[in-house]
Amino acid sequence: MLLAVGAIPSMSSDIHEIGDFVRRADALLINLGTLDTARKLAIEAAIDVACEREIPWILDPVLIDRAPTRLAYARQLMNKRPSVIRGNAAEMLALGGDPTSLARETKSVVAITGAIDLVTNGHREITIESGHPLMGRVTGIGCAGTALIAAFCAADPDKDLFAAVVAGLRTLGEAGEKAAEMAPGPGGFAAALLDQIYFASQPR
Repeated sequence: MLLAVGAIPSMSSDIHEIGDFVRRADALLINLGTLDTARKLAIEAAIDVACEREIPWILDPVLIDRAPTRLAYARQLMNKRPSVIRGNAAEMLALGGDPTSLARETKSVVAITGAIDLVTNGHREITIESGHPLMGRVTGIGCAGTALIAAFCAADPDKDLFAAVVAGLRTLGEAGEKAAEMAPGPGGFAAALLDQIYFASQPR
């Protein structure tokens, strides 16, 4: 999805090179989908470089509602002030429940995604009604959506992260609606979604 929108993804979990990757990046995405000790060390080193360079870093607290140790680690990372936190309703409930309070406490943009998305920075709040049920039938759409948010944050010249998150989610939702018109099922939908993301990124 990042390639489709015109971003250049770099993926690494090696403690010896992660700093070099982040020093050349415009945003950092931390996805907790796969965790082990080595990855945790790389995550913390990456966040330190992102904070040093003052680039936005985005936390996707994948499945923290399923494992107490994962939830504890996500809370530890929140002390490092993520620019954006994006999760589903169950993950956000585990983190703290009320999105406005969470946004104010962490000074982050908080996005809860689902049938209706909610985005808040503690002062501004918006709901987004877009997308299609097939999005919930394809593995990785949520994680890819967070990556799309990171790309929008990286590319925003005004550094208005609230607006960037809203734009990223709207782009994903509208692309999902258009893809569903063309696809009979999840397999075709995944390909059509990438096509629609690509079309949305082209100059008009």
